[in-house]
Amino acid sequence: MLPVLFQIVIPAALTLPLAAVAAVALVVGRAFYYRRASAREKRPVSWGEALWSDKGAILALALGLGLAWRSGLLAEEVRLPLHSYGLMLALAFIVAIWLAQREAVRVGQDPQAVADLSFWILVSALVGSRIYFILVNWGDYFGANAWVVTRVGRIPRLLAVWEGGLVFYGGFIAAALTGWWYLRKKRIPFLPYADTLLPSVAFGQFLGRIGCFGAGCCWGRAADPGLPWSAKFPPESLAYQSLAQRADPGRWLSADHLHTVALHPVQLYESAGELAIFLVLVFLIRPNKRFHGQVMAAWLMLYAILRATTETFRGDIERGVVAGLGVGQWTSIAIFAVGAAIWVAGQRRTRQALAALEA
Repeated sequence: MLPVLFQIVIPAALTLPLAAVAAVALVVGRAFYYRRASAREKRPVSWGEALWSDKGAILALALGLGLAWRSGLLAEEVRLPLHSYGLMLALAFIVAIWLAQREAVRVGQDPQAVADLSFWILVSALVGSRIYFILVNWGDYFGANAWVVTRVGRIPRLLAVWEGGLVFYGGFIAAALTGWWYLRKKRIPFLPYADTLLPSVAFGQFLGRIGCFGAGCCWGRAADPGLPWSAKFPPESLAYQSLAQRADPGRWLSADHLHTVALHPVQLYESAGELAIFLVLVFLIRPNKRFHGQVMAAWLMLYAILRATTETFRGDIERGVVAGLGVGQWTSIAIFAVGAAIWVAGQRRTRQALAALEA
């Protein structure tokens, strides 16, 4: 389980009323968003039409509430834990959208399109990062331990996201494909908007990796005990829980089992690297941009180098190791190649354009 900052406790008497209020707020919010989007497209709709267009989601929500009520879940005290990891991810997403919209306004792009795209990127990134992790650890999700018991019964382990298991590269690949599809559907050029979004992704990763450190996921390999900045994770962390399940836990846990041995805080290494990449993109690459896609290409190459480097300090073999290299390192090689190809192609187009003007 992820470390908990604190818990929000909802008394049993308020569980059902608050669930109903939340459901109504969600329905009204979706209808409001639909009406606003329709107004932008010059086809205004009434509240009734907006609600009717969302009838599938409303029915699913009503069924979910009904099942929760019949099962007795809405008649009990509810404890909602606030995790440090989730808090930092939420903060990263909010700040990233704000930065991207500011840049969109500066370069004359549609900030609302950036916000809409960001929502779909978030959803696809979460799904993609989960799928990537499951593919790397296939046996853990479709083998003997494929099911986990919860208070609502047995569910597939692949749905047990509270156990951890998200990989950034999987999320990035899914988000990139989703962004390309969404912008193509809206007839919006992909590369200029990618240049707008990628610095925000770097800053979001800067915050997100701090969340990883707080949760103890994506931990580093054993460090010299005398390393001043080494980290020791407590039993509540994902690092401790995973290391305790290894065949030789005594090698990874302290003698009193109160924490792990000293580990490299690789999450903070990558966080610092992402902040440096953000600054390079914003203050060096973007002001001197010569072709669309240049900022994206720079991020792809810089992040690939950063990730391949930090992977050498990683200790979570659960992420997958092939031929002596982590799956993340192999992915970094492919990502770097894509970035280099975009950079070379952009430079060639720029030289051709200049040659045509001089002819």
